[in-house]
Amino acid sequence: MLREIVNIGDKIELKQLEQKGRLIKSSKTYVSQMVDFMEDDNISIATPIKNGKIVLLEKWVNYRLYIYTIKGLYQCDCTMIQTYREGKNVLALVKVVSQPEKIQRRQYYRLEYVHDIEYRLVTEEEIKLEDKLLNDKGLDTETSDIIRENLTEMNKNWIQASITDLSGGGCRFNSEQELKAGDKVRIKLDFIVKDLLKKLDIIAEVIASERRIDRSGVYEHRVEFSNIRKKDREDLIKYIFEQERRIRKNEKK
Repeated sequence: MLREIVNIGDKIELKQLEQKGRLIKSSKTYVSQMVDFMEDDNISIATPIKNGKIVLLEKWVNYRLYIYTIKGLYQCDCTMIQTYREGKNVLALVKVVSQPEKIQRRQYYRLEYVHDIEYRLVTEEEIKLEDKLLNDKGLDTETSDIIRENLTEMNKNWIQASITDLSGGGCRFNSEQELKAGDKVRIKLDFIVKDLLKKLDIIAEVIASERRIDRSGVYEHRVEFSNIRKKDREDLIKYIFEQERRIRKNEKK
């Protein structure tokens, strides 16, 4: 069943279990990655790296795997069998001892990463005008043209900002504009995945917005994407994984 859900390259988090199969609350969370499917319910995963150093998982110790997939977040339990080297990579062979179960934890792996964006506040007036243009079948040509002109004018007020972390479901970003929970924003996000430039224009809802105590006049906003297409989300997740792999590779140097 794992092969039907998990893809090579999917992000994994590991937490140690006690002998009775319960999570050890004080145990550290290690970030890893799916490498390959092996025989007898075994899988190969990347050895976790912490502060630039390889973490050797303890042999025959049980861990819970949280696997971030395009289909959602799954968990299963495993037993560490051995650490081995394949070329320049140090890998861990683990035996999966429970069926993967979908869980309602944060669905998308979140990458701490600085990335420039543009955004603007979407006003109630703009929402009403767009709705009227799309759904009012009785609009005459002159009124339609006026609405389009107003929407074009509203689309000019873009603000530069910086993302501080990013996932397939949303992001955090900093700006000098004060926002509030429930506000709608439109975000322009450009990125390169598989050597192709992707340009996303996403509507997002502000979940929280707070003044940063360490930077005067700057606010941190947490938003959730609300209209992102499935293909765009998949491309964004691929980009995030590519960046995470690049960071891990640099940490090994």
